[in-house]
Amino acid sequence: MALLAFASVFVIGLVLAARATTATKEVVIVVAARDIGAREQITPDAVTLAHYPSSQMPAGAFSTISATKGQAAQANILKGQPVTSNLLSSASEPLDGSVGGYLPIPKGFVAVTLPTGEQQGVAGYIATGDYINVLATVSTGAFGQNPSRVVTKTVFTNLHVIRVGPAPTAANQAEPQKQGISSSITVVATDCDAQFLSWLTSNASLKYVLLSYTDYSPAPLQADPGCPATSAPAGIGPGQVDARYGFTKI
Repeated sequence: MALLAFASVFVIGLVLAARATTATKEVVIVVAARDIGAREQITPDAVTLAHYPSSQMPAGAFSTISATKGQAAQANILKGQPVTSNLLSSASEPLDGSVGGYLPIPKGFVAVTLPTGEQQGVAGYIATGDYINVLATVSTGAFGQNPSRVVTKTVFTNLHVIRVGPAPTAANQAEPQKQGISSSITVVATDCDAQFLSWLTSNASLKYVLLSYTDYSPAPLQADPGCPATSAPAGIGPGQVDARYGFTKI
């Protein structure tokens, strides 16, 4: 009898230990690294991995940060809160039936759309998330130089491409083109730089070069305090463009 009682206690102990082990087992899931606003696109700095008790793992939890790429929050997500599939949707899809997710524009910057094509845009190999340099070919006659010359210069470096092609419309809910031949690309710039890009688009021939992914610089951009995105900068003309880039001095 004593032996039977000992065996029973031993078995019960093993069962309880197994249950305790299961209850304390942890899994790694994606949680908010900071407060995330509704309609905000999920960026790598917005989420992190955390250990969570397996018994409390919420349905629809993500196990990798890459699984949240290209998604936008459908509601406010608090810091430390598990990020689940029901809280996200494709950033290109309407979140409330009519409005899509915010573009990933850093504070103090603006998004500006540039024309592109096969010859101009690296044969369609530019994709959302890439970084490009911009070459401008212009006649120095545009700056009053006579006789004029045609010169080429790199005018912008490391511009971040946040969209390729147009956004979807109510009649066409397909996702925006991520790569391939398109008529436009959208990049991030300061409002002052956007003016120079606009002038060069109208008065020069632009061509884009695609950086190697090993040369990307995705570090957070620093806003220019002299060019706040919420106020209109001073206008520019040929004089300001030549002073900045020195086309007539090449």
